[in-house]
Amino acid sequence: MGPFLLALTCGLFTAAFSSAATISKPSLLLNSAVDALPTVNLTTADGRTLQSGNSSLGAEDPRFFVLVRDGTEDLSDKSVFMAVLRAQGELAKHEFDEHIHGGEWSAPGYDDVAVVMRPHPRLQVRFAMWGLARGVAHIHGKGYSSVELHLYFNGGRGVGPVEVGIIQILKRHPVHRRAEAGPETLSLTTQLPANSTAPGNTSIFGEGGVSSVGIPSYDLRTNFRGVRLSTYGVFASIFASINEVASMDRSKPFEARADILGGSENVGLIFRPWVFQPYGPPYLYYDQMLWMFDRAAKYMIRNNRFNAGEFVLLVDNEPVGFGEFHKLVRGPVALKEE
Repeated sequence: MGPFLLALTCGLFTAAFSSAATISKPSLLLNSAVDALPTVNLTTADGRTLQSGNSSLGAEDPRFFVLVRDGTEDLSDKSVFMAVLRAQGELAKHEFDEHIHGGEWSAPGYDDVAVVMRPHPRLQVRFAMWGLARGVAHIHGKGYSSVELHLYFNGGRGVGPVEVGIIQILKRHPVHRRAEAGPETLSLTTQLPANSTAPGNTSIFGEGGVSSVGIPSYDLRTNFRGVRLSTYGVFASIFASINEVASMDRSKPFEARADILGGSENVGLIFRPWVFQPYGPPYLYYDQMLWMFDRAAKYMIRNNRFNAGEFVLLVDNEPVGFGEFHKLVRGPVALKEE
């Protein structure tokens, strides 16, 4: 595909972020050998392994790495997660190797933090998504403050590493926030209104989530009553899931079970079609999975329900997708579900 220009969904301006005084020189290298990120295993209904760990389609390429410039402005962890969730949701609508020209995102209700991707001739969706995952892991590890991420890829052929993008995760000061709603692209994170409800067995959409005649009604049923989970671990698992789904062939339904294994956190996430043994119909498609992750994340953060448990995606009142967060216990052999 040719390059496209991502809509500036929140009407931000890069110039509004005066980072020169608060960002240090590049001082740290992030790659697959540094902080462990969640891994993805895919299996079929009969137990065959389709892909595992670093062999997954969305796995970070070992030739990719990030140089970090640390800032000094404190950031809200929830605002970081929500800004990255919004950026990931927008990026995932496009092909994994598609060139992009940049974009800026923050999330309604959490707009004190913004993700800014500067225009760059080599920036691709995959680089941006890998960079965001690395950046959030770094911010979590060092304490929540601003960063500038310089993305590099070593394509070989004697060229050596080349810069492929720059991402900032920065504080958005009130003076630069727009009171009015600016023009924005209709996207996964803004299509349907989310209504917070009481925790437990509940639906996010009291009215079924119908946006207009002829458009399917999406609903998410949740039951998060288990052990408390790491907030970062939950979001890292969701980001890994979005990344994996973004790399898939979106013309075909999803026919596997995905196990997202915790990285540096003891959080696991499973997602699969509702009808799995035997497989389908109804079928589960990539856009439905993206919607499911987005709504589960928003429900958990708005209700502070970062607990183990299950969630089910309904399309026109019919179960289509299933997910489960659980705690992983590190043993002498492998991670096991608790």
